[in-house]
Amino acid sequence: MERRVKVLLMAYECSPYRGSEWAVGWGRLLEGARAAELHVITSESNFAALQRADSEGLLPAGVRYYTPTPDAALRKMEQKPALFAYNYTAYHHWQKLAFELARSLHATEKFDLVHQVNVCTFREPGYTWQLDIPYLWGPVGGTQNFPFSFLSMLHPVEAIKEFMRAVSNECSLRFKGRVRAAARHAAMIIGANSTNQRDYERVFQRDVGLLLETGLRTVIEPDRSRFQSRVDDKRAGRSARPIKLLWSGEFQTRKALPILLRALARLEEEDVRWELDILGNGPMWTSWIAETGRLGLLSMVREPVALAPSAGPGTPPVLPEETLGRQARGQRQLEQARAAGRNIVHFLGRLPFQEAVAKMNEAEVFCFTSLRDTSGNVVLEALAAGVPVVCFDHQGAADMVSDDSGVLLPVVSPSAAVTDWAATLRELVDDPEYLLELSEGTTEQARKFLWSTNGDRINEIYRELASRHA
Repeated sequence: MERRVKVLLMAYECSPYRGSEWAVGWGRLLEGARAAELHVITSESNFAALQRADSEGLLPAGVRYYTPTPDAALRKMEQKPALFAYNYTAYHHWQKLAFELARSLHATEKFDLVHQVNVCTFREPGYTWQLDIPYLWGPVGGTQNFPFSFLSMLHPVEAIKEFMRAVSNECSLRFKGRVRAAARHAAMIIGANSTNQRDYERVFQRDVGLLLETGLRTVIEPDRSRFQSRVDDKRAGRSARPIKLLWSGEFQTRKALPILLRALARLEEEDVRWELDILGNGPMWTSWIAETGRLGLLSMVREPVALAPSAGPGTPPVLPEETLGRQARGQRQLEQARAAGRNIVHFLGRLPFQEAVAKMNEAEVFCFTSLRDTSGNVVLEALAAGVPVVCFDHQGAADMVSDDSGVLLPVVSPSAAVTDWAATLRELVDDPEYLLELSEGTTEQARKFLWSTNGDRINEIYRELASRHA
């Protein structure tokens, strides 16, 4: 029987209970455990998550996991504010502690290779490339930048931050010592999207692989009856119901929701009927709701709901009468707006998972306006649900969406983008046969990004690197 490859997995974020980077680490763990003896080094909070997963029977048998003991310096650094998504000062120090732990484990376990999984950015490659075993780096992202031609749509402070991030990216890629050293020592580097792949090949002067950092667990044949009914309505000469649009993401400037809102404001002038559900929250919540009003769009905002205490054991908490009253009034207003033929923007906030899934299954177009993203799990979720995607033709979105499953728009300028989004949405409303064709193309496209396929590729790389090192 062939010996299983012994792999040290460096996954700072790794949890079955969260999405994004946490889901990436967990997905890599599940897939790697199919073919390798896995040892995982993760952060303190994720170590606790893996303990919970272990106790609940979610962790594959034989997976061993560790976390470096925090020191006083790490605790102090953790208190500092983060300039970007991560506190890189604390994260860098954690990598030092993790390397000492990795070196100690390698002395006894004799790993065949080490895999640097996440956080999915080139800026922090860790130190395990210094071990005397193959170092696999990736899929790794982080080089994509906010398009300079769109900086004018941002608040000056945000525009400066995005500009400085782009400058910092290029300097780090070209001149940061550990990044260059990790790239030289890596047995293989894998870019998380085509932009990353090109950037790494340009700067590191070596071949770089390409593989999305995330994936889908399953893809089943979705219900397309809502798309077919739209076709039937047109053929029968019936008035079309409003097309259901969905936007979902963090309320951050790089997600560029105002482009969609401005496009919809143009469609208001053309008597196109639509409804937009917006899922998510974040620092731009108040600003983007205000933008909706300035554009003259009718918006309805779902307020955070506080539950009243339960009446006793076994009795679920209830909504306060005041909240119930507001919800009832909101529902009446919604029905009145629909009856009057008004287009509506719904700000729904962060929804529980099942409610978010239900919204995806109602949607007929998923609008992904992001101007800076490595990939986007929600794009894959839309494809898996049979929902065509409209997005910009760049970065990870361009790798995930095909012409058979969505519409990719050029990245030119804010004004051109608004024009293109409005024209595209108008076309999808006017041509339900085209919309149905796109929906029919989503399932095959989604199946290209199954975790099992992604895992097979990485597991083959594990075997290849281990055999080279043997």
